Amino acid sequence: MAMQSSLPQEGIKEMAITSVFLVLAIVAVIARFYARSLQGKSISLDDYLLVAGLFFTIATVGLGYAFVLNAGVGLHMVDATSEQMEIAMKLFMPACLTWGLATFFIKLSILFFYISIFTFPRLRTAVFIVITLDVALIIVVIFESFLLCRPLAYTWDKTIPGGVCGNSTESYLSVAILNLILDIALVILPMPVLWRLQMPVEKKVAVNAILALGLLICGLTAARINSIVSLDAMDFTYTVVPDLIFGALEIELGIVVACLPILRPVGRKVLGSNYMYSAFGRAKSSDSDRFGFVSDKKKRRAHIGAVGSDSLSDNKYALGEVVSEAPPSQAAAQAHVYSSHDLESGDRSF
Repeated sequence: MAMQSSLPQEGIKEMAITSVFLVLAIVAVIARFYARSLQGKSISLDDYLLVAGLFFTIATVGLGYAFVLNAGVGLHMVDATSEQMEIAMKLFMPACLTWGLATFFIKLSILFFYISIFTFPRLRTAVFIVITLDVALIIVVIFESFLLCRPLAYTWDKTIPGGVCGNSTESYLSVAILNLILDIALVILPMPVLWRLQMPVEKKVAVNAILALGLLICGLTAARINSIVSLDAMDFTYTVVPDLIFGALEIELGIVVACLPILRPVGRKVLGSNYMYSAFGRAKSSDSDRFGFVSDKKKRRAHIGAVGSDSLSDNKYALGEVVSEAPPSQAAAQAHVYSSHDLESGDRSF
C-alpha cells in the first residue's frame, strides 16, 4: 500500500480526534489496573474483557489510520484513485468487525461489573438478558462481515462473475440501531437500584455524572446512525469520515466510562485522601434534606435488600458507604453491608 503524498483535511481531522481519545482510553485502563494494585485486589473477568475491548479499539483506530493514509478517505471520490477505492473496500469489512468486537467486549465488561456488585435478582436477570442479546448481536456482526457479499472478494472486486452483495446500508443501519438499544439498556439497568441507596448528595452527583457519560455515548451511537444514513456510495471516501469518527469515539469513551466507577483509589492517591473525602465524603443530613435526596421515611429504613451484603462488603467494586439515619438496631444491620475494613481501606468506587 502506497501512502499519499499529502493528506486531506478531513482525513487529518479523523486521525487527530480518534488519536486523542484513544490515548484517554489507554490511560483509563492503565489507571484501572493501578487502582487494583492500590487496593491489593486481583484481576477479574471484567478487567480481562475490557483489555480485549481496548485491543479491538486500538485495531479499529489503526484501521482508521489506514483508511486515511492508504485508501484516500477524506478525499472526494473523484479525486481518489481506483487503487485507493479498492483498498477502502478491503479495509471496510475488517473495520466493521473490529469495531463490533470492541463494542461487544466493552459492554460485556460493564455487564459483568454489574453482576459482581449487585445481587438484586431482577437486576441480575435483566443483565443476563442483555448479555444474551449482546452475544446474539456480535454473531450477527460476524456473519454480516463475511457474508454480505458472496464471494467475499466481490466486496472490492465487482468484476467477479456471479458475485452478489446485499444492501450494505440497511445491514449496517440495523446493527447500529440494535447497538443503540443495547447501549440505552446498559445505562438504565442500574438506575433503580442505585437510586434506592442512601448516599451523600456528592456521591449521587458522581453516580449521575457517570450515567450522563453513558448517555453521551448513546448520543454518539445515534450520531453514527445518522452518519450511516448519510453515506453516499458515489462519494464513499468523503462521506465515510463521520462514521469512522463517531464509531471510534463510541468505543473509546465506552472504555473510559467502564473504568470510572473504580478509579477512586487513584484519585485518593493523586489528590490526597483529605481532598477526596471533602469532595465525596459523608453528607450532612440537612444537606440531603435540602436537596430532596433523603426523605424522613427513607432515613428510617436500612437499605439492605437492593444490594447484596456479601457482594458489597467483600467486592473490590463497592459503590461507597450507604448513609442512613437509621435507628441503632438498623445501623447494626447496615454495618454488615459495609465492613470496617472496607471503609478504612477506601475500597469504594464513588
